Amino acid sequence: MIKMKQTVIEWLARRLPTCKEVTRMASDTMERKFALRQRIEMKLHFMVCAWCLRYFKQLQLMRELAHQHETQTANEPPVPTSSLSPQARERMKRSLQR
Repeated sequence: MIKMKQTVIEWLARRLPTCKEVTRMASDTMERKFALRQRIEMKLHFMVCAWCLRYFKQLQLMRELAHQHETQTANEPPVPTSSLSPQARERMKRSLQR
C-alpha cells in the first residue's frame, strides 16, 4: 500500500509544474485569477510539496496583513510632519551640537 502511494506521488510529481513554476504562479495569483487547470495543477502540487504550500500560505498571510494595515491607517488621522515648535527644534539642535 505504501509503495503504491509513493508510486502515485512520483507519477503525479513528474506531470505537475516544478516548484519554481509553482512559486511564480503562487505570486501571480495575488494579482489575477487563474484558469481552472492552473488552479488544479497548483493544488495537486501542494499535495505533494509542503514547501510550496508553506510559501503560498505565507504569501496569503502577508497580503491579508497588508490589507488590514491599509484599512487601519486609512481610518487614522494624518500624522503632522512637524509637531515641534520652532523653539523646541532649536533647543534640540543646540543640545545635539554639544
